Amino acid sequence: MTLKTILPLMLALVTATALSAQWNRNVVTETEKMMSFGSRPCFRVEFPGADTKTVEDLWKDFAKKNYGAKLKKDRKSGEWSASELKSAMMGSDPFSIYSTVEKTGNGAALNVWYDAGSYFLNRRDNSSRSDEASRALRQLYLDVRRATINGEIKDQEDKLKEMEKKYKNLQKETDTLRKDIEAYKAKIKKAEDDIVKSEKEQETNLVDQEAQRRMIEESRQRLNNVENEGN
Repeated sequence: MTLKTILPLMLALVTATALSAQWNRNVVTETEKMMSFGSRPCFRVEFPGADTKTVEDLWKDFAKKNYGAKLKKDRKSGEWSASELKSAMMGSDPFSIYSTVEKTGNGAALNVWYDAGSYFLNRRDNSSRSDEASRALRQLYLDVRRATINGEIKDQEDKLKEMEKKYKNLQKETDTLRKDIEAYKAKIKKAEDDIVKSEKEQETNLVDQEAQRRMIEESRQRLNNVENEGN
């Protein structure tokens, strides 16, 4: 491989790696959205291809594992929340988290608000803890993506099983049809043999009919000559 060939390949690889790294960093975005306390800074994670139930289940597990949070859902607002939490990510002070899961055009999204008491976590007020929160949520993103892809694999495997089942059924149907054809061939062969036998019997029958007609004719002649018998 020449240097002219190697250099473009290396450049493409570096570019792809950089784009992938940038993409991974951007899976968590800091924005401001409405929640139960009004419009507040929040962290948003979008999960392409995921369903809301998967995101909710994994988010609840994630929050319990990382923040010791037992999330409860407000049926009216649909908001998940937990308070009086402690985590190294937020320092020594207790905090609360609020979150919502929503369906998007191509999957689902999670919005998380970290209530530090005097403020809602954001980069302007506390960049280091915002970075910690983003890193934690990126791990959640990876967990959801794995679960989503595993779900896709399962669906694909189920489809493959259905295809394999259909193939086996088609094979059985083909074998049955082949057996039917062989049975039909045997019946056709027997019918052909019976036709040949019938045609021969018809020929014999015609000869016998002709002989019988002659015998009848001879008998009629004898009948007509009865008076002449013995003269």
